[in-house]
Amino acid sequence: MTIFEIQSKEGMSEKLVSFFKSILPGTRDFPGNKGTEFSRLSDNKFIIVTYWQHESDLGHYLNWRENTGEFSLLLSFLIQAPNIVTYEVLEDI
Repeated sequence: MTIFEIQSKEGMSEKLVSFFKSILPGTRDFPGNKGTEFSRLSDNKFIIVTYWQHESDLGHYLNWRENTGEFSLLLSFLIQAPNIVTYEVLEDI
């Protein structure tokens, strides 16, 4: 499970929401993705929670987004780069 914490620049939150509406279907369809949720914490703070079959799938995904230029576009909406944290899901508990 990977959590992306993001904070938009002032006045950019709705553009950021539209951006994610356009790209998250591709995230959900990406090989190894088991689910993706997008949530708002406040007017300009958001989290994205993604679930991956393997950690290497996340690496492939991030490289793909970098190569398409979408990661650079995302950064233009944000105060700083996303905080990305990956956890191991303990399914047997």
